[in-house]
Amino acid sequence: MSVNKLKKELFDNKETLNFLEKIAGDLAPEIIKLYKAETAYSPEQISIKLNEKITNVRSTLNSLHYRGIACYKKKKNKNNMYEFYWGIKFRKVLELVIEQESENFKKADNMILDKKDRDYFNCPKNCIEVPFEIAAAYNFKCPNCNSTLKLINNKNKITSLKRKKTKIQKNITRLNEILNKIVDHSRGYICD
Repeated sequence: MSVNKLKKELFDNKETLNFLEKIAGDLAPEIIKLYKAETAYSPEQISIKLNEKITNVRSTLNSLHYRGIACYKKKKNKNNMYEFYWGIKFRKVLELVIEQESENFKKADNMILDKKDRDYFNCPKNCIEVPFEIAAAYNFKCPNCNSTLKLINNKNKITSLKRKKTKIQKNITRLNEILNKIVDHSRGYICD
């Protein structure tokens, strides 16, 4: 799969964008969009291309490096000083997003089981939502505003969670299809 097509599919996926921004900040997707297969840029080059402060670029690269997404090579320049050139592991981006989506799938599944097995109550002013046991301990009064807690119809919540779970599963399947098309030929980068 060509890197341009891969990047388009990656960045069409809002979970991928959210994940990158969450782990490395708003600049992370912009930095990754710069890369093509087996290209390497120095932080200075990235800074110029994105018109960003070098400190922001380095901070973002280090955050991506911590997750194994951005990897670097050291080269000595003519002044015998080390220069760092960074590459991106697109495969690692997908692996981490799939891992996060799998966790979201499990959470949704656990919430469905919990909502099926228990009655929940909430405050009419949306202060809290608690299971029966806690609502009973509060004498069915909101501890924040003293309103009477009402029984929630869990059928709508369960239906919504099932839809969410289906959406997550489709996304995982799609991301796995993309992952299987990626071949990583880069060598010599330090990712640990």
